[in-house]
Amino acid sequence: MEHTLPEPFAALAGLEAEPTIEQARALTAALKAVPDLQRWLRVQRQKTVRGLLDTGRDRDELAPHLEVTPQRVSDIASGHTRSKAPRKTA
Repeated sequence: MEHTLPEPFAALAGLEAEPTIEQARALTAALKAVPDLQRWLRVQRQKTVRGLLDTGRDRDELAPHLEVTPQRVSDIASGHTRSKAPRKTA
């Protein structure tokens, strides 16, 4: 079974190079950075959804495009997460 890099991350395909210690190190660093990437993506999505709502779009219109419910669109725009785990504070 071939594993292909999901489209949003296709620019990282160069990490599939010849196996080296440096390659293993780069992949390890990328994996460790995934939570930071997820946080950044959530913030960017929140800003984008909030911006769309502020310019007259409504949550019912956006929901099918985001593959979520209208209530979830509101939650995203407000910065609410679905996680049941307590948030870490800095």
